[in-house]
Amino acid sequence: MIIQDKSIKFLDNSLYAIILFAMIEQVVNILQQDCKIHEQGLLIVGVSGGPDSLFLLNVLYECGYNLVVVHINHKLRPEADEEAQYVRQAAAQIGVDCVVWEVDVLGFAEKHKIAIEEAARRLRYQHLFDQAQQRSASAVLVGHTADDQVETILMHLLRGSGLVGLRGMQTCTLPNSWSEHIPLVRPLLFTWRSDILQYLAEKQIQPAFDQTNLDTAYYRNRVRYDLLPQLEEYAPRLRQNLLRLGQILSDDYQLIQRQVDIAWTICLLNHEQGYLAFHRPNFERQLPSVQRYLLRRAIEGFVPGLTDVGFECIERGRKFIAENKPSGQVDLLDGMRLIRDVDVFWLTSGDDLPISAYPQLKPDETIAIPIPGRSLLKNSWVLETEMVADNKQAIEQEKRNNDRYQAWFDMDKISLPLVLRSRESGDRIHPAGMDGHSIKISDLMINQKLPLRARKNWPLICCGDKIVWVPGYRQSGLATIDKQSTSIAHLILVRKLST
Repeated sequence: MIIQDKSIKFLDNSLYAIILFAMIEQVVNILQQDCKIHEQGLLIVGVSGGPDSLFLLNVLYECGYNLVVVHINHKLRPEADEEAQYVRQAAAQIGVDCVVWEVDVLGFAEKHKIAIEEAARRLRYQHLFDQAQQRSASAVLVGHTADDQVETILMHLLRGSGLVGLRGMQTCTLPNSWSEHIPLVRPLLFTWRSDILQYLAEKQIQPAFDQTNLDTAYYRNRVRYDLLPQLEEYAPRLRQNLLRLGQILSDDYQLIQRQVDIAWTICLLNHEQGYLAFHRPNFERQLPSVQRYLLRRAIEGFVPGLTDVGFECIERGRKFIAENKPSGQVDLLDGMRLIRDVDVFWLTSGDDLPISAYPQLKPDETIAIPIPGRSLLKNSWVLETEMVADNKQAIEQEKRNNDRYQAWFDMDKISLPLVLRSRESGDRIHPAGMDGHSIKISDLMINQKLPLRARKNWPLICCGDKIVWVPGYRQSGLATIDKQSTSIAHLILVRKLST
């Protein structure tokens, strides 16, 4: 403990002094025990000038912490400049460095098509963590209180949140949306605002009051001033109960996350700039709850500051992955999409996938295809072949097939050997169902929107100078099977992923 003497110097040795000591001790315990932060490290403190952040600043100063005050001037209210100056003065009075940032909230909100409140939040945290990074700070601290926590949990309950929302805010969040190494700390989450106001009155500190906090046009303020008092008529200890609920669910969440961590290592195949690749069968083996947490973790990792991934978004992605179809894609949110294949699915923030997601040959490679047998391509792709003795079975399988990487051939209509090769200038295919008309392979790839970088070494199945199959896209009409077919080959191109 930093505080060794319970006779706090600015108060008489009264009952309130004892209560106040317990309150300050709780803040310090959160810092030291929960967040492993000690007075030697530099702390970035977000100070708005309101009672909560001023209380936090003064308590940290009294306890001997090394501090830098950061104030974000959102320029949204006429008194914003006065409040910025007030914070400068408050920091100067206790000899603490102060940094004031002016931000264009309206411009940021318009650019990113988000609400003004969300824009202000993102800019605020981004600048706090920028300062922390520049100064090699140990943590970023903000002044959310127990009252804020109760309101947050109730608001999440009203909109149908799951465990993530009902646990509320966390005293220490690492990693977070802004840093993998610097924790976001809320040491006042178990401190009530009434105690804070009493402390400030005892210290004769006059905080700034944001008048918009009284405006019930804002949803949170309606919850604070209208809904909570009404609910307390039915449950007088509602605030304490909701605060305890958040604690219980936070502990449960930690237990669940241990299982999610294990599942993440089992399911994640690759993580590079712009995409995540997951093993689809392993993902589908997880419990629905774990699947939801995996998708939430993946999505939130793409967008710094994104904290509100809705249930509908998660379920849309989960059900898409589970569909009994080998391929497809679906848009999620904020430019992110899921792309599904037989044994893998990708979460990507762009329109393209890594080249390893596509079947590829080595440059100028030609492979004679054994039937039956298997041929190895790049990036763990394998062409597997077999002979099918049952004509009816083959026809039924082809009829029901929705895997664009499978094909059936009447081997009596073509000559061996079949070979794998990449495209050559002037290559054409006579697709089945086009009455003998042909199409350039280059045009086919363009029409199918195959990425340019994947076209050159895309594998083609050839018989002599004839292309009989472009895996993933079109099969030639030269060797289609029918009721008279007696020698049927089944080809499947698949990526064999290690797990």
